[in-house]
Amino acid sequence: MLLPAAFLVAVPYIGCSSTVAVVLLTLALTIISLTGAGININHIDIAPRYAGFLLGITNTFGIVAGIIAPTAVGLLVSQDLQTGWRNAFFVSAALNLFGLIFYVAFGSGTIQDWAREDAAGQ
Repeated sequence: MLLPAAFLVAVPYIGCSSTVAVVLLTLALTIISLTGAGININHIDIAPRYAGFLLGITNTFGIVAGIIAPTAVGLLVSQDLQTGWRNAFFVSAALNLFGLIFYVAFGSGTIQDWAREDAAGQ
């Protein structure tokens, strides 16, 4: 998630080169899409019996963010177009960095105690 954040921060500083902007955004979205494999498989790693339920919860948070994002960008861009888009890319990069730091700090691939087979039967 560090590379997409770097690409998103670079976009406002490239000037009027639409080709470079498209390349940077394509790289950012391609690399961030690759994290989906790790995110989705992590549900199975930490709680195999409840992976579907956990995926539903985490996808709900992702969808809520997707609903809020256009409104937030609209508010940022409505004041000043260039500054608004720069801030929109910065917020997106900051969210990527937050996700990276949060996962490094709290992420795990071990089965959680509450999801063990023997704990579920008690």
